[in-house]
Amino acid sequence: MTTEEKMKLITRNCQEVLTEEDLKKLVKSGKQINHYIGFEISGLVHLGTGLISMGKIADFLKAGVKCRIFLADFHSFLNNKLGGKWEDIRWASENYFKQALIASLKCFGVDESQVEFISGKDLYEKNPIHWQNFMEIGKQVTLSRNLRSISIMGKKQGNDVDMATLFYPPLQVADIVTMNINLAHAGMDQRKAHVIAREAIKKIPGNHETPVAIHQNLIAGLTGPDVSKNKNNDGEITAEESLKMSKSKPNSAIFVHDTPEEIRNKIKKAYGPPKETEFNPLLNWVKTLIFWGEEVGEFTIERPEKFGGNKTYTRYTDLVSDYASGELFPLDLKNSLAEWIIKKLEPARKYFENPEMAENLVRMKKLLEATQIRK
Repeated sequence: MTTEEKMKLITRNCQEVLTEEDLKKLVKSGKQINHYIGFEISGLVHLGTGLISMGKIADFLKAGVKCRIFLADFHSFLNNKLGGKWEDIRWASENYFKQALIASLKCFGVDESQVEFISGKDLYEKNPIHWQNFMEIGKQVTLSRNLRSISIMGKKQGNDVDMATLFYPPLQVADIVTMNINLAHAGMDQRKAHVIAREAIKKIPGNHETPVAIHQNLIAGLTGPDVSKNKNNDGEITAEESLKMSKSKPNSAIFVHDTPEEIRNKIKKAYGPPKETEFNPLLNWVKTLIFWGEEVGEFTIERPEKFGGNKTYTRYTDLVSDYASGELFPLDLKNSLAEWIIKKLEPARKYFENPEMAENLVRMKKLLEATQIRK
């Protein structure tokens, strides 16, 4: 495989690479590319995690990258996920979250043996030097910079935070050092941590590689933009915050184990005004999931002859143009999109049909309900 082919696999369906020049040098060097993506153990696994993140792992594997999924139990505790209860976080990490990611990988024909899963507990117990790395990184980050970076936890700058919250950004960077990562992968919400990593790792003792950071494309929530809350410092609506799918808003998200009927009902109710192409989650899903971030792909709209009959799109811009003109009606797009998602998620649904997995899913839902009640 050529350098260009590997670069395309690694970078497609992504918003940003820090930096493409560094990535190209890494690919051309012939060194092993060590990837990781970390997940807090919180809600149910939706398409942003299950399809976008795991689909990128499938791309990385094809490019010869060694992939690691970090089950961030310590980070989940610091961010008070699942009520901040260690026993619940650890149970959910192994028995639900990891299993949902394995199920999602199967949607891309990837077996769990191709990917390394590791928890924070295991990483830190096997690598006592991690805490030295943590303190070395901490000495390279100012308090003000650290406070600005807690947005990676979903917290807003200026809010009062406990002392433990301040551990989070340097701990995340130390993970990269301890695991010898040279390709850090996440959504744009983790950008601040990755920028700190690229700056701070150069300054600590030891021969550590500066990691390339890759940020995957956003998948929109089905409820559309929340223009009442999501504004940047200039008062403008930000696409990422307006559209982002949320585990805490079930109607905005499709989960990897949803039934076909649940998928059809959620997409049927999705935001998608006729002829409106801006902030439209339906079009976002076609671009990021079906066309995989590319201009060229294939998606067939199935509809009765009296409404124009079936039509196959091989260019994304043609589909957008037809939607904008009214040639493509929202209901027809919703119906075909729902059926594509149902088919894509079939391996994940089958995985959760296993009695043990089905029982774990029920327990996870009850755990989430109890967490909400305790709040």
